[in-house]
Amino acid sequence: MATTEASSQGLQQVLCFALAGEAYALPIIKVREIQAQATLTRIPKAPPYMPGVINLRGAIVPILELRHRFSLGEAPEDTRPVIVIVEVQGRTLGIRVDSVSDVLDLDPAAIRPAPELGTQGALGREFIAGLANLPGSTGSDTMLILLDLDRLLSDGELMALDSAVS
Repeated sequence: MATTEASSQGLQQVLCFALAGEAYALPIIKVREIQAQATLTRIPKAPPYMPGVINLRGAIVPILELRHRFSLGEAPEDTRPVIVIVEVQGRTLGIRVDSVSDVLDLDPAAIRPAPELGTQGALGREFIAGLANLPGSTGSDTMLILLDLDRLLSDGELMALDSAVS
């Protein structure tokens, strides 16, 4: 379904990806491109969730390692991570994920709020825009975690990111 057709029907298009065996999604409107093979340059003293930068056609793009950001551990040896280039609060940023699967049209009415599970900071709930059943799944156990990209980094982290890249 074309983007204009999906939006005229009130559907939200999302890019789906895998991370530590779970299905995640982010709004397709935030995605600029997908890089399957990009050379990462490590930055000294960077936090573990921000391992380095890539050179994207002359622009230096910082990379956010979602496994570390969400405390999901290291990727298995056979994983070939993919970098999704996104726009976050007016900045270009890469997010490294295990794999990208497809683009789905979601009905906003099917998106449920994330449950209250204790303190937000400990569980990363502040990053979650909502939950939805994967379309076409036959059980209620296949959930899609929708991310709020604008809340992945705090204002302080964004300022540190700006100074590291400039």
